[in-house]
Amino acid sequence: MSKIVEKKLVEYPFLPEPLRLITFENGHKLVLAKKESPMVNVSTWVKTGSINENADNNGVSHFLEHLMFKGTHKYKAGEFDCTLERKGGIINAATWKDYTFYYVTIPKAHLELALHMHADMMVDPVLPDYEIGQTFDPAGPPPKDGRERCVVIEEIRMGQDRSWRKVYDKLNNAMYEKHPYKRNVIGTKEIIAQISRDDIMAYYQNFYAPKNMTTIIVGQFDDEATIERVQEEFKFQNATPKKILTPDERIPEIQIKNPAVLEETAEIQTGYIMAGFLADKAGNLKESIALDLISVILGEGKSSRLNRKFIETPEKPHFYQVDTCHYQFKDGDNFFIEANFEAAFKDEVVAEIQSELELMAKITEEELNKAKKRLKVNFAEGAETVSEIADTIGHYMTVMEDVSLANEYLNTLGEIDTTYLESVVNKYLTKDKCSISILMPKV
Repeated sequence: MSKIVEKKLVEYPFLPEPLRLITFENGHKLVLAKKESPMVNVSTWVKTGSINENADNNGVSHFLEHLMFKGTHKYKAGEFDCTLERKGGIINAATWKDYTFYYVTIPKAHLELALHMHADMMVDPVLPDYEIGQTFDPAGPPPKDGRERCVVIEEIRMGQDRSWRKVYDKLNNAMYEKHPYKRNVIGTKEIIAQISRDDIMAYYQNFYAPKNMTTIIVGQFDDEATIERVQEEFKFQNATPKKILTPDERIPEIQIKNPAVLEETAEIQTGYIMAGFLADKAGNLKESIALDLISVILGEGKSSRLNRKFIETPEKPHFYQVDTCHYQFKDGDNFFIEANFEAAFKDEVVAEIQSELELMAKITEEELNKAKKRLKVNFAEGAETVSEIADTIGHYMTVMEDVSLANEYLNTLGEIDTTYLESVVNKYLTKDKCSISILMPKV
């Protein structure tokens, strides 16, 4: 049983009590959050994703996420899901660039069972060969055994057929010089077809270490009994990996070094465009909130600038869709402008988007206040259910790297004025700091 080495209380918005943040001697962290609800959420966030991969194992984080559900020494494949779903549980997982997380949302009467099975999955996965599936030559057809290797390769194939994925993947790769963020999280068919069980297990042993795990429990429960149960259930197996893995070097890149316009063609009927920018890390709370505000003002919803101008009241209709989004990452954020358009107007679309970049620094008080109201609503909605609270805490612990920043959010949002937004636009979102990816129909 791992001993407790640190206990902290952390104020958290909209909750009746501060979070209890507990650190065990092996580095494993536990966050307890109280929320009146008939449900309880148990999740574990692992500080690893494609950020810890290299050219030989790209995609292993996502592949491993699938395999974690394929049984332990106590429970066979499928038993975890079936047992908890019969109790009313919702079970899932997700992999992204900075993290992989696993969760169970279940009626609170079954917290003890959920915690037991969740912990067992996290600390003792078997990763059986017969569930992984045999390796094969990626130049040939995959085996028809239906095993998880084939499932992941089919996901890769389906993604490659999607127009937006083609545009994003090409742009994402070009935005970075060396950082592992440049790679696709799901990996490649070539790697997934040939990666061995030993290499997958080595990745698990390296990066699913207790120091990389944060377990979050949200709902109504007895604190001390729950802490004791976590200590009993999370019995980590091997402290020293059998094989030491070296992920790619991580030098943060917060500006595109060689901006470019990239274009390719496909069997499609309309054009697709994405303009991408880099920015500082998510932990820079004020700049991160500013980028969210800019995204809302520029391209989120029908009342946003781009939608009003190009969708609702265009002089010459040729946009079918236009949006913006801001992705937060531990080593540096992304900001995107994306549009689907009538192919004959490609040159006009590129010019119009570049023109809008020059206008972005001119933000009105009315636009800012409206965007602030929307972010306040979004922030409050993140505390409505046990699942949303767990997701937000996990994000702040893993990507922002400081859960106390959540309590600073509203005050920081209130401090931002139009002058500050304009400075962020000029710092990160000018056309000379932008790469553009375009997908056009084949002639």
